[in-house]
Amino acid sequence: MADRDDSTDLAAGRPSLFARIIARLRGEAGESALSAEPQLDAAAHAPGPPVSPLDPLTVRQWLWGPGFHLPGNAEYVLRLVKPFAANPAMSMLDVAAGLGGPARAISEAFGTYITGLERDPELARRGMEMSVAAGMQRHAPISAIDPETFELRTGAFDCILARGATYMVQDKERFMRVLILGLKQRGQLLLTDYVVDPARAQRPELALWASLQPYKASLWTLQQYTDCFKSLGFDVRITEDITHDLKLQIVLGWENLVNTVDIRALPKPHKLQIVTEAERWVKTIIALDAGVVKAYRFYALAGNARPPLSSIRKGK
Repeated sequence: MADRDDSTDLAAGRPSLFARIIARLRGEAGESALSAEPQLDAAAHAPGPPVSPLDPLTVRQWLWGPGFHLPGNAEYVLRLVKPFAANPAMSMLDVAAGLGGPARAISEAFGTYITGLERDPELARRGMEMSVAAGMQRHAPISAIDPETFELRTGAFDCILARGATYMVQDKERFMRVLILGLKQRGQLLLTDYVVDPARAQRPELALWASLQPYKASLWTLQQYTDCFKSLGFDVRITEDITHDLKLQIVLGWENLVNTVDIRALPKPHKLQIVTEAERWVKTIIALDAGVVKAYRFYALAGNARPPLSSIRKGK
C-alpha cells in the first residue's frame, strides 16, 4: 500500500480529499446532506414522472466495482489474499461473500473453486445471479447462511477469507470454532474486522457507527481475538492494524465515483441518495479517526489439533 493518507481527519475539521468530495456531492445535489432523507420523500411525490429509487447497492458498486459493496476493489482483495499463494488445486471459502465480487475476482485470478457464504439472503441471491451471469456458478457459487448456526464439513477448505465476518456475530466463539474445524491441517485463515477499544466504548462516535450497521454490532477487543486464536490452536502469523488502509479504500472509492459517474445527469432523488450514502461513510471515518473502532487483519494457520473451545478472557 502506498504511503499516502487521502483519508480525512474530520473530527479535527482539516480539509482533505474526502471533505472536498462530500462538498462536491452536496453541490451537485443542491441540498444539505443533513436534510437529504425528507427531501427524498418530497421528491418522490413531486409532479411529473415518478423516479425509481436508487439502490444503495448500486451506489456501493459505483464506489468499488461490480460485485463489491464494501471498501476495496478487486485489486485490493487480490493483494489482501496474496499470503494464500492460491492455485487451482486449492479449495477456498469466502464466509462473508456479499455480492460475490471478491470470490469471482479470486477465482478468475487463480483458477480456484471458491464457495461464497453470505448472511443477507438478498445479497446472496443477487450474488449468485451475478455468478451465473458471469458463467461462474460452479467456480464461485454464493448461498445464504445464518452465521450463528452454520456448520462446515470438517477439513473441507485449504483457505478461508473472512472480511468483516465476525463483528456482527453474537456468538463469535462458536463462529471461530466452525472456521477452524472447516480448515484442513495447516489451512489458512485471513480475517479482517473491526475491534473496539474498551476505554472508548462509551464514546458517542461508537454508538453512531453501530447504528449504521445492518445487524447488531457485537465487537471484540484485540485481546479477545488473540485469546480466541490461541485457545483454538491457530498459529497466528500476522496481526496488523489496517485502519489507515480501510480509510484509504473508502476515500478512493468516492474518488472513483465522482470521476466515473455523471452525477449532474442523475435525477435529484438519485443525487440525494448518493449524498446519504456519502454521509454514512463520513460517520464511519469519524469513528475510525476517534479510535473507537479500529480495523485489523489476522492471518493464521490451523493447528494440527482441534482443541475444545475454551472461555475467552475479557480484553483490557
